[in-house]
Amino acid sequence: MKRIILLSLSVLVLLAGCTKEITVDLPEAEEQLVVEGTIEPGQPPIIILTRSQSFFAPTDINSYANIFVKDADVRMYDGSQTYVIPMFCSSQLPPEVIDSVAALTGLDPALLSSVDVCIYTSLDPNTYGVIGRSYRLTINAEGKTLTSTTHIPNPVPLDSLWFQLTDQNDGDDTSGFIWASAHDPDTAGNYYRVQTRRLNRDEDGNPKDPVFVAPFGSTSSDDFFNGINVQFVIIKGSSAYATDLEDAQNIHFMRDDTVEVKLISMDKREYDFYRSFETNVSTQGDLFTTPTNVISNIDGGLGVWAGLSSDRRTVVCVPVQ
Repeated sequence: MKRIILLSLSVLVLLAGCTKEITVDLPEAEEQLVVEGTIEPGQPPIIILTRSQSFFAPTDINSYANIFVKDADVRMYDGSQTYVIPMFCSSQLPPEVIDSVAALTGLDPALLSSVDVCIYTSLDPNTYGVIGRSYRLTINAEGKTLTSTTHIPNPVPLDSLWFQLTDQNDGDDTSGFIWASAHDPDTAGNYYRVQTRRLNRDEDGNPKDPVFVAPFGSTSSDDFFNGINVQFVIIKGSSAYATDLEDAQNIHFMRDDTVEVKLISMDKREYDFYRSFETNVSTQGDLFTTPTNVISNIDGGLGVWAGLSSDRRTVVCVPVQ
């Protein structure tokens, strides 16, 4: 042991005596257009178009404002008709509808209130998603053309939800996880994502979760449980814009939380995106940074155009007896 310690100390002395300034030139990542688009049954298409940023680009509120792409030509073809999808910006919204728009788009209400966020969506019911239908998206913006096709699969219902204490510490009867069960169809190739939203309010009267959030490990496939009933645990996720850091870092739900759970079904290409995006976020950043190693389903750009269907159920976090 002494010989190892002495060797380590000698290396430190040697390194301390060799000081040399090293300059590393990191290549700038090519700016690309990034799509985050979804369409669900009975819901309008929601398309967010942004520019990718360098990993070292500023990330203050002004830099977020500059990444949203405006005045793009966005069209959606549903197999029989092409629809122009118009642009709407949050600066045009009255304050009383911000929360409703946040719930529809998945964007944090604080972001919608502080930044002029422009998205592409439609109020035409003919553009609303239909189970079993495919949708082709075409975007022309800043001299580039982006295309993608997605399909809305059948939803898989949640059979049951319940809350179970983790019993991490003696006497801890307040924190735990939600458990769920669902029956996977007997056809292989089903892909899932879980999102949650706490419906109860904090001490200031604000919703604990203004939008649905996906916890880490939210995506799965039926590679190992095809055609059987499966039980799985759901931890608490947090919004990228959460201001309560202690709550954001806590993966437990608390006794008496009222939680809405969404079990989302999707096709393989969309699953590959969300799975790789989740890995990317855990190691590098978020959708606004350069999405290295994210598997996109957008031709000519980055991101996802996702047909999603879901089953939603609500559970009150009271321990099962």
